[in-house]
Amino acid sequence: MKLIILGPPGSGKGTISEKVAREYGLLHISPGELFREEVKKNTPLGREIKQYIEQGRLLPDEFTVQVVKLEVHGKKKYILDGFPRSVAQAKAIEELKVGKVIFLEVSLAEVLKRFAGRRACPEGHTYHLQFSLPHHKGKCDIDGLPLGRRKDDQPRVIKERFKVYQKISLPVVRFYQRKKLLKKVNASGTPEEVYERVRRTLR
Repeated sequence: MKLIILGPPGSGKGTISEKVAREYGLLHISPGELFREEVKKNTPLGREIKQYIEQGRLLPDEFTVQVVKLEVHGKKKYILDGFPRSVAQAKAIEELKVGKVIFLEVSLAEVLKRFAGRRACPEGHTYHLQFSLPHHKGKCDIDGLPLGRRKDDQPRVIKERFKVYQKISLPVVRFYQRKKLLKKVNASGTPEEVYERVRRTLR
């Protein structure tokens, strides 16, 4: 099984992808997480990536495609989380022969509300003040580090990311619609409700 999960920032791609990966035994590949890992290492590449992320801009297609292809090389069961993000990227990975593409639909208003409640530790583990509270207030359950808002979770950055998404990534949805690979899922509601809708598309 080779899946793609698409959706605007804040649609729940990461959360849903993790659940799908666990239940169906798939490798979860998130370019965003791969890039954040590089940023944490503070390499020259990581510093360049950081500028893109904090400004809400997309990284160059060629760079992202290369990173993903390296990750999936030789693997037959995986889910691509939030990738491809442009038609150029989608065309560049046609050789992977993905079987299904899930699109999580959600409004900007809902996205802003979700990000307002998201908190993360410096290691990247995330929580939500409404849906996923840590066991100890203000501290990560995994490493005990203090929780805070990420720079790319600020409303100004979110609105810019949403605008970029509408311009560049929505054509990807139409690209997969034409190939009859796309399944739309209403991403409003709790993570559990959204995941149940996704599961129905995978049966």
